[in-house]
Amino acid sequence: MKKSVFLSFFLILYFLATPLSGYAEEFEIKHADNLEADKQQISIKGNILIKYKDALIEAPEGKVETDEDGKPTTAIFTGRAKIKLKDRKIEADKIKIVLTDQSIKAEGNVISELKDKKSNPITIASDSQDLYWNGEDANANGNIRTTYGDTIISSDTAKVVYKNKKPYQAFFTGEKRKANLEQPNNLISAKQFIFDINTQDIKAESDVKGIIWPHKEKTKEEQQPINITSDELFINQADSTITAKSAPPRLINLSYEGTIGRSNEGVLLREKSTGKPKKLIFKGNADVKQEDKQLTSEEIVFNIEEKKLFSNTKDNTRPKTTFFKKAVSKQ
Repeated sequence: MKKSVFLSFFLILYFLATPLSGYAEEFEIKHADNLEADKQQISIKGNILIKYKDALIEAPEGKVETDEDGKPTTAIFTGRAKIKLKDRKIEADKIKIVLTDQSIKAEGNVISELKDKKSNPITIASDSQDLYWNGEDANANGNIRTTYGDTIISSDTAKVVYKNKKPYQAFFTGEKRKANLEQPNNLISAKQFIFDINTQDIKAESDVKGIIWPHKEKTKEEQQPINITSDELFINQADSTITAKSAPPRLINLSYEGTIGRSNEGVLLREKSTGKPKKLIFKGNADVKQEDKQLTSEEIVFNIEEKKLFSNTKDNTRPKTTFFKKAVSKQ
């Protein structure tokens, strides 16, 4: 027992006092209850605390693999390990750090947190995650659930793209099943979402289906939703505008209360100050139907508050309106 304690104490002093050359010179074991070392690896157990570059690593158990010269090359931590970096936090059942290429591989109930430019947290939970120390792209795989403010995105894979060593965009992709986005006023599914971390704008791509509650000041129970299918959909965070598009000859399909429309593009406009919906605009090969009429034009506008439908003509395109007679019941 005394020999084991003495060895542990000696190794801690060795790593704290001896600078390691090359890429591993900043790898320091600050604390561990027990250490065992041979020529190929160092086993560490109990209350592990390690400093590496700008990070602190905590874990119940770990091992450090070394090369022929005794330099650490790989560190593996298990038993619910944690890494706290300057701009990120990672927690997982197993974390592997490859010192030679500065990469981190986390596996098993992974939870990571990074921050936007205003220091708001973005949390990504997944089966596994791969990232790098120097601010390169990060990847997550399996059962992903991402939370950012009031936005929740679930997907099969995710990729965070860095620009100037800061998170810039995030791509969420559905492979086995479509990715899903939840917000207080939006429920959207698509094969891929692109999230701009700086502007918080969201683009949905491929086989998009959306349910949009247009009145931000009302609850879902107090209003009817807009249903949209399209090739892509864009949510502009600054003015709350939502734009849906489909590539010809495909058309978007949009329905709201008694108005059903098809066109190349559809736009929901809201008032900036209140978020109150103003208009639904159908652009390109627009065909909009209501109970008593059908309007065909290059551009059709539906005034939501007044429930009025009218056409904007361009390039001498003449609109066509068809009125339907109401059936008269026989006495």
